[in-house]
Amino acid sequence: MSQFLSNYRDFLKQATKSDKYHGFDVRALVRVEPMLSFLFHDWWRVNFNGLEKLPKEGPALIVGNSGSFLPWPATMLLYALMSSRVNPRRVHIVADMDWIKDERVFATFSELGFVPFSSANMKRLFNKGELVAIFPEGTAGLARPFSARERLIEFDWVKLLPAVEEGVPIFPIATLGCDEAIPVLTNLDKMAKLLSLPSFPITPFFPWLPFPFNLASLPTKWHMSILKPLSYEKAEDRDLVEETSMKQSQFAEGEIQAELNRLLRSRWRAK
Repeated sequence: MSQFLSNYRDFLKQATKSDKYHGFDVRALVRVEPMLSFLFHDWWRVNFNGLEKLPKEGPALIVGNSGSFLPWPATMLLYALMSSRVNPRRVHIVADMDWIKDERVFATFSELGFVPFSSANMKRLFNKGELVAIFPEGTAGLARPFSARERLIEFDWVKLLPAVEEGVPIFPIATLGCDEAIPVLTNLDKMAKLLSLPSFPITPFFPWLPFPFNLASLPTKWHMSILKPLSYEKAEDRDLVEETSMKQSQFAEGEIQAELNRLLRSRWRAK
């Protein structure tokens, strides 16, 4: 713990002032920090850009592409922010968590900073000046087949609605490499329904290998880029608010896809 305090002092100073309503526990971060650090620096060698674009304080929403059937982009964003020397901030990862039936799994995600999606939860965090991240491809993005890698699934615009209602700045984030790290060969919908899971992806590792090896990942290089904030005006009329949310969702999706395409072209030119 003492080494963690030394390495992440600035983050801890900021996190102690942050919202604790949803069960966040810094001790959970202490336990998983070595794994997150290994994945970020050594296994995926994440090249992260754009943290300086985020506000140092006050509410903001980060909108990103999902990638893989585990929320690895969310954890890499969490680690990048907590280890940043420029802008260390705690981030709340808002996600659909109703499918998690095991209380221990639910508690583990909550302790790391995951928050069940609801308009009330997001508005509460924004009103407290918190940084929030969502991945509006939803569960469909968790089982994207390898043949469709780096091609976004349509964003659920409702996930952006609370931010637009509150007039919160929205920052897209593009992640390249996560689809390749855990390639999904197919998704067994019937098995997912039988087990009450959002998806049951078949990968080169899952479910063939024993736990935890079935959650293995290939050591692909990742690029994560926070883009400039979307431009919009806060509206009061309900119809206009919903229309703005739809447009911002489309803009975020388009900006992320364009950045993924740019990163792919850069990769091909480098070969």
